[in-house]
Amino acid sequence: MDGQERWGMTAGGVGLAPGVGSAQASQLQVQCAMALQQLHGWLQTVVPRSPQLAEAVPLTAQAVRLYRAGQFEACLAQIQTVVAQIGRLGQQNRPSP
Repeated sequence: MDGQERWGMTAGGVGLAPGVGSAQASQLQVQCAMALQQLHGWLQTVVPRSPQLAEAVPLTAQAVRLYRAGQFEACLAQIQTVVAQIGRLGQQNRPSP
């Protein structure tokens, strides 16, 4: 099983959110999938060295759930929340000059 299958990001099996046109949903779906794949890879690499960043994992899992539900706009918003939290966590753990 590859990372895409494990995170539920294969192209099939995702419905469209109500009121979202298929072209728009397709573009949002691609953006979400790419962002989730990059975030997943980054977290796999960074969390072992910076365990405090593991706090971003539950929020990332929520973004995956939104993706699976076809709620691509909400997924992108959740990804932005994750990135902001990672920034805050990184700032909190920086050594003082």
